[in-house]
Amino acid sequence: MMTEQTLRERECVHRGDGAAGEFYQGTTYVQLLQRLPVVTATRFATRVASFFWSDAAQIKVWLCHDCAAELQGHASKRDA
Repeated sequence: MMTEQTLRERECVHRGDGAAGEFYQGTTYVQLLQRLPVVTATRFATRVASFFWSDAAQIKVWLCHDCAAELQGHASKRDA
C-alpha cells in the first residue's frame, strides 16, 4: 500500500543501486532543469520518476550525489 509520503517523493535511478544522496525540494529540481538546454533537460529528467511540475512544491526529489553535481554543473555552466 502506498502512503501519501511515498506519493510525494521521487528519486533518481541510482538510489536502488545504493548510491549516497539526499533530498531536494521539487521546486529546486524543476528550476535547475529549466536552466538546461531542452535536449539535456529531457535526457536528465528520465532519471527521476515523473511528476506534474505544478505539484513541485509538495514533492521531494532524492538525487544521488553524482546526479546532483551533474545537474547543478550543467545549470551553472549555462548561467556563466
